[in-house]
Amino acid sequence: MKANSYHPMWYQRNRPYAKFSKQTVISHGFTGSAINEIQGRIGREWNTALDVKRVDKDDVTLDIMPEISLAFYYGAFAANGYNLFSFTNTLGEMLANTSAADIPISALKSPYPVYFIQFHKPIYWGKLEITGAYVIDEEAIPVLQVCLVIKPISETAHWLSSPSGYFYLPLSRDSEESLGNLIDKTIDAEIVNKWKHATNSMPILDVNVKDIRGQRAKRETMDLSSAKVSIKEAMGYVANCLCYLSTHDTFENELPTDAPPALLEKLATAKTDKQRHKIQSQLKSMGYLPVTYVRIKADDVNERMEIRDSVDAGRRLHWRRGHWRNQRKGKSLSETHIIWIKPTLVGEGVAQDIAREYRIS
Repeated sequence: MKANSYHPMWYQRNRPYAKFSKQTVISHGFTGSAINEIQGRIGREWNTALDVKRVDKDDVTLDIMPEISLAFYYGAFAANGYNLFSFTNTLGEMLANTSAADIPISALKSPYPVYFIQFHKPIYWGKLEITGAYVIDEEAIPVLQVCLVIKPISETAHWLSSPSGYFYLPLSRDSEESLGNLIDKTIDAEIVNKWKHATNSMPILDVNVKDIRGQRAKRETMDLSSAKVSIKEAMGYVANCLCYLSTHDTFENELPTDAPPALLEKLATAKTDKQRHKIQSQLKSMGYLPVTYVRIKADDVNERMEIRDSVDAGRRLHWRRGHWRNQRKGKSLSETHIIWIKPTLVGEGVAQDIAREYRIS
């Protein structure tokens, strides 16, 4: 994939306050002070862009309040090491055809406090594309936070004309519900909270100012309600990715396919750690972050076959869904261990075969 296909890389390149957001989270942590600092910086960048006419005010489509939250999620991601997981096609399809609905949230073990999950293909919300999710799994915070991100309509437009939507889902760590029920209830609660947030806000007393917060909240709530199927599908996929990351730990790091060849060659031939670090820092500053590609492991494959992109194969083959099993172990069965019961391809002339994943260099 090219760099702009990954939301964090696009965001770093498109937003002039991305680096500031990272430094703010490093300095202030997950606090209200960090949010306030980021809000102030975005406001200054906004006013400057309009003052110097980098963008016409009539072309501004960015909504500042959601943007503050999105800048914070990116800042937390960058401040915690730019950990970006990209699930490749074969493994992604297997996870998309697996259910994690019965797993408790307590069984999930994140590899980092903050990271980003890139989907192997987008999940459509009408014409919009949900392409990945920021995950904040910080022990000091009572919820596991998932921020589903939507591909910007224009990746090259000025940042004030290039909003990136998202849907935030806080999953309570104290819940005894299964992941499936917890996700469903949290989605419903977030939709209700959209309405409550507007209707409980302080009233606008100036009679010359039209209060449209209720109308807007109602519109957003209707949009979210109609998109519930898409959000649920995306969260089901994220749940499977979280289960996989909780049970596997061998991955490979690579750079985006459009990273400058000259720098890649220098990186490959660097003789000292200092030289490598300098080149890696240069690539990061240009928006080329290392990507941890999550591929199917050899021990996750049964009998193999190659799936060809043909209409006939698509008609004959289908997935028999897999699931995650929650198994107790240890003294007094106090430990939780999750096991992947993998999906299998079935159909005409196919028994229990799994796709082979080829690596193209």
